[in-house]
This record gives sequence, structure tokens and C-alpha cells, in this order.
Amino acid sequence: MQDGFESPLPEPEKESGGIFRIFRHPAIIAVATLLSLAAVYLLFFRGPAPSSSPTQTRFPFGPAEQAYAPKLQFGNFEMSRAESFIHQEVTYLAGDVLNSGDRTLSGIEATIEFQDDMKQIALRETRPILFGSRALLPPGKTAHFEISFDHLPPSWNMQLPSVEVAGLQFARSDR
Repeated sequence: MQDGFESPLPEPEKESGGIFRIFRHPAIIAVATLLSLAAVYLLFFRGPAPSSSPTQTRFPFGPAEQAYAPKLQFGNFEMSRAESFIHQEVTYLAGDVLNSGDRTLSGIEATIEFQDDMKQIALRETRPILFGSRALLPPGKTAHFEISFDHLPPSWNMQLPSVEVAGLQFARSDR
């Protein structure tokens, strides 16, 4: 007969198992699972890559376009604010552009500058105001535009921004 009690469990192996022994710890298993889930999310649920949109297209502004730019007159500006469906405040700039030149335009891009109280630029953005396959502005006609701004800096002086032509595209039949 033997002295004492014998354990029915086998004795734990010492220093065996190598690298796989570390994966028996619950915290390591939890971290590995979270990393795996994050990788799966990034691979499958991030959505499609952003596509090229009209707001990313830049219109030319070479010598011919620069010479024509003074023939565009901006006016009738109005600013308004509204709350978006995700409860963020959006600021809108609406206005008209008159083509007083002799060519039809199919695209206009403008630089909008908001100033602060010291007349320094608080925000400068370049946006298309006339674009798309159906957007044409013949000579002598006016087009209405509206641009939204999700975030304006708190330093903005609450005055109307300046709007200047930054790019033009002449209609194909006009060349």
C-alpha cells in the first residue's frame, strides 16, 4: 500500500508544449479572438471603396478659362442653417451665377472663402457649382446653386463668404 493520496489526474508537464502552451491562457485566447473579429470586419464590412464623384473632379482653369472668368457674375447670395437627420447643423450658401459671356458652360467650380473678425481666411473650400451631363449655362442665362457646409469654424465672422471662379468647362459644341 502507498502512503498518502494519489491524484487521479496526470502530473502537469513542465516546460513542454513550447509555443502552444501560451495559447492555453484565457486572456490570450480572448485577444486573439478580438483581433480575428476586427480583421473580418475590416475585410468584409467596411463598404466599397469611394468612387470618383463630381466633387472630386477639377475643372480646367488655363488661360482661356481665366480670360472668361470675369464674364461670370455671382449674386443673390443667401445663407441658411438647418439640422440634418443625424442632428448636426448644416450651413447652406445659395446664390445665382450669370453667364454674361458668349460661350455655353457645362461646368463651373468656385472657391468659397469664409473670413474671421480680423479679415483672415477661416475656411477655404473649392466646390463645383454647375456640373453634370445636363448642366449647361448658355450665354445670358442664370443658374441657381446651393452648397452645404457640414462644419464652419467658430472663428467665422458670420458674414457672407467671397465666391470666385476656380475652374470652368466649356460645352463641347461651343469649341
